[in-house]
Amino acid sequence: MLTSDEQSRIYQQAYVPEHLPDYVAAISGSEPYLFRDYLCYFHRNHLIFIGYPLGEKPAEISQVYQAACKRFNPHTITLVAEEIFLAQESYEAQPADRYYRMNLPLNSLDPDLAYMVRRAEKELKIKVGQFGREHKKIIKDFIGRQDLTDEQVHIFKYVQNYMKLSKTAHLLEVRKSDRLVAFSIVDVASARYAFYLFNFRSAKIAVPGASDLLFNEMVQLAQSEGKQAINLGLGVHTGIRRFKEKWGGEPFLQHNSAFIQRKQALDIGKLSRKL
Repeated sequence: MLTSDEQSRIYQQAYVPEHLPDYVAAISGSEPYLFRDYLCYFHRNHLIFIGYPLGEKPAEISQVYQAACKRFNPHTITLVAEEIFLAQESYEAQPADRYYRMNLPLNSLDPDLAYMVRRAEKELKIKVGQFGREHKKIIKDFIGRQDLTDEQVHIFKYVQNYMKLSKTAHLLEVRKSDRLVAFSIVDVASARYAFYLFNFRSAKIAVPGASDLLFNEMVQLAQSEGKQAINLGLGVHTGIRRFKEKWGGEPFLQHNSAFIQRKQALDIGKLSRKL
């Protein structure tokens, strides 16, 4: 559980999506905890350890990691960090990636981007929406036509839970007449950062520039909230990287993930009853 002071600290210093307790808790069903300068989540013998420290002079990560393992005695662990520091434990590494960041304010648009935004504005109406049946259907269709990992499918299926739980996530949508064309989800919980978390488009209604119009609206929202930057999420693949880079996004932080299967700790209580 997080105290009010711990929540305040997290939201003052958050700079990666995994620092958003509502987001991770809604997706994983876990409970957030703050161990010194590191956030972690625990649920059903599984520990998620976020190795991106809060603060400029953090405690040594391996020591905090070991303290969290001692506290929760997890059977399995997901470790997310800039570098995987495990030396002796065996783990299953996931493909490396990088977070992208866009610094604010954005003073002017590239002429090509400005053209795409104006073009989309002629056909689409943009507004802040509420997650509903249409949004769920677009996500379901997206999952059905993409080659996704099991983890990605799980995250997308729980977007609705996140939107119900979070008070700082905004759903920006564009419609052609009354038909939903695309929508994005951005979280503004952090004092310094906005987080570009999701963007989904209808497979049935394609309007050039729809994602650019949504992105521009997100930038305006982040700037109106006084944010210094937007964390644009991971590069994922070439198409997503190109979209983020054309808006001025740059890689700023390495992302590595590892899955650890620990040996089940000896249950001293059970052992003592056999002696």
